[in-house]
Amino acid sequence: MLFVMITLLIFSVPGIWFLWTAIDFKLGKREKLSWKIPVIMLILLTMGSIVIQIFLLKKYSFPLFQTNLETVVGMSVVGIIAILILIINLLITKTAGKNLPKSVHDPKTVNVFTLYLSIFLFITLFIAAPTGKKIGFAASINQAMASTQNVVDEEFSIVLVSSEKECLRNTSSCRDMEYSNQFFIKNNLGKTQLVQVKIRALNSSNEEMKVIDSKIMRLEPNELRLLETEETSEDSSVWNQYSFQTDHRIASYEHMLRYRDPE
Repeated sequence: MLFVMITLLIFSVPGIWFLWTAIDFKLGKREKLSWKIPVIMLILLTMGSIVIQIFLLKKYSFPLFQTNLETVVGMSVVGIIAILILIINLLITKTAGKNLPKSVHDPKTVNVFTLYLSIFLFITLFIAAPTGKKIGFAASINQAMASTQNVVDEEFSIVLVSSEKECLRNTSSCRDMEYSNQFFIKNNLGKTQLVQVKIRALNSSNEEMKVIDSKIMRLEPNELRLLETEETSEDSSVWNQYSFQTDHRIASYEHMLRYRDPE
């Protein structure tokens, strides 16, 4: 999640800048609302993210767009938040807002804020966050490749790349979340194989947390892939996927595997 956090922080700079100047404008400290620089920054960041995603598409074959389900969920989040704000704004305007000065409640300002928030959320959900997640998943692939490139005495290499929670802040809700674990498997044989792996995950006290079987995976010679289990969501983009989840961070693991030639 480090790359996602960094990406979101960078993309939040134009929004913070805009809100800061909007507050100063509202308080009369500025004669005009400063919006050009934040918009230019947001456009440049968006273009930079698109360039990065195109690079990752060519190098790692990551799709440019998220899955249909992720797109529907993201659009629903943006739409619901915008509609709720507009409904609340309309209700206040038609009731108590009639007796409130514009310095306290300005319907046009709320509408502009809603539009800006919707654009910001859209860019965050569909450009900023996916860019950070793609970079993070590319880093996981590179780490797995580095860990398996010198292996010569194993038919298949199994490596745990990450065991972390899918949250940005250490809040109470984050503490209740499970750890998402990314295992990678590489076929070191010179031929295509069907392989299935059994993983026994252990915590820092060497206690068993979970035993789980992978799916039967078809691996080409020297192919490196995320180890998929029944917990790996097919509705998620590849950069959002994990092998399986545990209640605690995986400190060590044991594995057994079986493989055969494809029929």
